[in-house]
Amino acid sequence: MKDANDILRERGPAALVAMVDNAKPAAEIAPPKTWIEFLSPSQLRDFHPPEGWNLVGDYHLQRETVVVIGGAPGIGKSRALVSLANAGAQGAGAEWFGLPVHRQFRTMIVQAENGRVRLQRDFDRIDTGRLDEFLRVCPPPPYGIRFDQREFVDQLKAGISEFQPDVIAFDPWNAVAAEDKQKDYLAAFESIRSALPTGDDRPAMVIVAHTRKPSSQERASGAGLLATLAGSYVLGSVPRAAFVMQRATNETTDDRVVWTCCKNNDGEMGARSAWRRGNGLFVPAGDFDWQAFDNPEGKGKREIDEDLMEAAFNGEGITRKELVDRLKSRDFGKSAAYEAIKRFEDHIDDTGGILKWT
Repeated sequence: MKDANDILRERGPAALVAMVDNAKPAAEIAPPKTWIEFLSPSQLRDFHPPEGWNLVGDYHLQRETVVVIGGAPGIGKSRALVSLANAGAQGAGAEWFGLPVHRQFRTMIVQAENGRVRLQRDFDRIDTGRLDEFLRVCPPPPYGIRFDQREFVDQLKAGISEFQPDVIAFDPWNAVAAEDKQKDYLAAFESIRSALPTGDDRPAMVIVAHTRKPSSQERASGAGLLATLAGSYVLGSVPRAAFVMQRATNETTDDRVVWTCCKNNDGEMGARSAWRRGNGLFVPAGDFDWQAFDNPEGKGKREIDEDLMEAAFNGEGITRKELVDRLKSRDFGKSAAYEAIKRFEDHIDDTGGILKWT
């Protein structure tokens, strides 16, 4: 009877592998992978996401997809992750930066920046009773976030298997992908995906990333914020949704931030909002001066002058509300619009509630 060496010499390695595979019990043979499938328009129309798939907002955060949170160093991105976990622990009825939470979910944070002292101070200000069941955070791994090391990947998989998170976050991205090249970013995403469960058990993945330093004359806003993410364009193209945090001002004592969804491929982005870093998490900032934020000092603060007022009237008779709306459409705040109306009242004829520029 021929042994393995005889088969290897006569028929090559492929024959030996085939012989070994054929000798395996059926239960040990892995089913073939599905590399690609095609669906008809009717099948796509009739698709319904599994129950509990959408976690937050209008599919801003959903299982199996990637989300990015970007912002300058020290602005509160890590705190935004804890805020997300806290909202997930509360479940339906809670909100995360104004977005509704649809069900309870578990969050796991893999982070490499904040040591135990900083983590203790952060969680000392939060009610951790409910969070204990719904959140796990790792102190910085002693050798870094090393997807190139089998031991790290195995221990991460074990932690995921034990806790079974619905959301897993990696903070910061440059600890996962040390280089900014496209191939390095794509390889980093693939390494993470390979460590996660598959199918309906795959959690949502949140990436925390830095934004590049803007020029002194730059104030990006809306969808334009996506271009401020530092590094390869892959960081903006792979995620289904992306958020960017901006400081309200450059004052060191100002704890307010502006939160903007600059990408949401599966739903509406929604309006930007202002928040204050309070109570260990975030609270609404209240009456926020958007005009001052959009036109910071040093950028040449815009003012509603006579030419703008005349252009807003466009030779027509309009109501006060219509005038305010036209000025707001030019990126001025409501208070600035009313202030301008009062300032130029000598040029405005008010006849029965219809205003005309004179």
